[in-house]
Amino acid sequence: MERAYAAAVSLALLAAMVSPALRDPPVDSFPLSDYPMFSLGRPSPLLDVTHALGVDAGGARRPLPPLISAGNREVLQSMMTLRRAVQGTPGAAPHCAEVAGRVAADPALADVVAVELATSRFATVRYLAHDETAPVGRRLHHRCAVPLRPEAP
Repeated sequence: MERAYAAAVSLALLAAMVSPALRDPPVDSFPLSDYPMFSLGRPSPLLDVTHALGVDAGGARRPLPPLISAGNREVLQSMMTLRRAVQGTPGAAPHCAEVAGRVAADPALADVVAVELATSRFATVRYLAHDETAPVGRRLHHRCAVPLRPEAP
């Protein structure tokens, strides 16, 4: 009798642990967490990032830091500020000029001659797993020149 009770309890616990995995869609819950945020497929292996790029005289581009690109230290807030600037009214031109002014005032960015507001598309797996950091595509919203910098005394 004890053996039958132990077997029944074991089967009940096993069924309770496996049950979340059998749900459609899977539910992340007790007693078995299947972590659907990690296990479910992403709709696309591509990621679009709206950002400000500094362009040097040779044409090389590099992302500008959030404080320069949006006047904010927070990366996600900066990205949203840029996204709103390129999608809204009055548009990307005024924001580009504002960023270019901050670039001109920053000695660390003395090599930057132009600012581009762009949405770049990255292949996330290649970016993260294979260190292929070049975008697979880019949509340029606006480009503006950095104003002349004041001469150093």
